[in-house]
Amino acid sequence: MQLPDLSLLLVIIIFWATYGVLRRFLLGPLGTVLAERERRVDTARAASEAALEKQREAAVDLDRRLTEARRESLAHREAVRAAAGERRQAVLEAAREKARAVARDAQASLEREVLAARQQLGTEAKAIAAEIATYALGRKVA
Repeated sequence: MQLPDLSLLLVIIIFWATYGVLRRFLLGPLGTVLAERERRVDTARAASEAALEKQREAAVDLDRRLTEARRESLAHREAVRAAAGERRQAVLEAAREKARAVARDAQASLEREVLAARQQLGTEAKAIAAEIATYALGRKVA
């Protein structure tokens, strides 16, 4: 009978020794580094999600404030527009009143001129009538 080959036993011992050394000095620290990396990735992911949520809240708050500012701006614009309309109406009313006063003054002046012209025309008509009578009768009419 032949003795089994002891080189197989030596290969097995070297394999397990190499495995132990690799596990102790390479796989263990590598696993620790990978676990730390995974923990950092999870922490960064959580921080990123928190930052995104905070950004969403800020965007919602900004939209709310922008809407409120627009509403206030519209109210202010309407108030200014109403005040301008009132001022315009007051200016128009003052201009109309001034135009009415000018028209009244012109009408009064025109009436005075018409009255003066009628009086003058009456006086001139009497003088012309007397002159026509004098010419027609051939003698002076008093």
